[in-house]
Amino acid sequence: MSVAALRPMRADDADAVAALHATSWRSAYRGIVPDDFLDHDVFAERQAVWRERLQLSPAVAAFGIVAEEDSGRMIGFAYVLPGHDPVCGTLVDNLHVHPELKGGGIGRLLLRAVIAELGPARTQPLYLWVLDQNEPAKRFYSRMGAEFIDPGMTPPFGGVCLPEWRCIWRDPSVLLTS
Repeated sequence: MSVAALRPMRADDADAVAALHATSWRSAYRGIVPDDFLDHDVFAERQAVWRERLQLSPAVAAFGIVAEEDSGRMIGFAYVLPGHDPVCGTLVDNLHVHPELKGGGIGRLLLRAVIAELGPARTQPLYLWVLDQNEPAKRFYSRMGAEFIDPGMTPPFGGVCLPEWRCIWRDPSVLLTS
C-alpha cells in the first residue's frame, strides 16, 4: 500500500467518506456502541451527515483532507473546523483511517496536512474528542503529544451517550515533529 495522494475533500466525496467513516466506527466502536446500530444504521446515518456537510450546507471555514491509495481508494480523511472554540481553537471533527491500515502513518500524515492547511491559524490550539473506551485512539493521540482534558459525554449516537475526552495540542507545531 502506498498513499498516492492527499487532496482536498470535495462534495462528491460524501458517500465514500460516509462508507469509510462507518467502516471505522464498526471496527473501533464494536462492544462500545450497540451492535444493532453498527450493523444496520451507521452507514445511512453517516451518509446523511456527510451529504449535509459536503453537499447541502457546507460550513464556510470547514475543510477536509482525503488520503487515497494509488488505486484511488479512500483510506483516510480528516475534517476540520478552524477556530471552532474561542479557547481550544480548531476542532478536528473527524480523523479516520481504514482499520486495515492503522499503524502505517496515515493518521500522522493527515494531522500534519491539517497543520499545513491551517497556515497562520496553526498557532491556535488544535483539539478533538475521543471516546474514553477507544484505547487505541487514545494511545495514538498520546504518542502524537496530545494532552487529555475536559472529560465529558458525547451527544447521542447509536442510541447512547458515552464518556469522552478532549485531546488538545496547545502548540500544534508539535505534530510536525511527533
